[in-house]
Amino acid sequence: MEEENLLHRQIHPSQVVKDIVSIQAFELRVGSPSFAPSSADDGQLSMYNGKIFTAEESYNHYTKTLNSAGVLSLTRDEIDSIPPLFSVDDNIPFEGHSHINFKEVTSKNQISKRAALLRDKAVNRYWTYKPKQD
Repeated sequence: MEEENLLHRQIHPSQVVKDIVSIQAFELRVGSPSFAPSSADDGQLSMYNGKIFTAEESYNHYTKTLNSAGVLSLTRDEIDSIPPLFSVDDNIPFEGHSHINFKEVTSKNQISKRAALLRDKAVNRYWTYKPKQD
């Protein structure tokens, strides 16, 4: 899988337990909320475009101001395989920003189900970037 075919998602450290992403980020243990937009996201789950950022570059960019335990990634085909989700390259608020559009998913239950499917696909690939532990 070529890096530029991937969209990268930062995983918050609170969703990783003993190097396993918790159920709240996925089941790697990463819980599915890592792949669900928050109420502040307006139905758009932020991702990094692999054509602009490698997984490591996305991590370095993100961690200038926020915390990340590492990067999990998805292909556009994986995202598109979960209707009605699709990816958008919006370049807002920075060049190389993309998002997964959840706006057509109306119930919290359906958002959770789709987030879990995204999580499973990303976890199956495993970490695309994980910083070395000191």
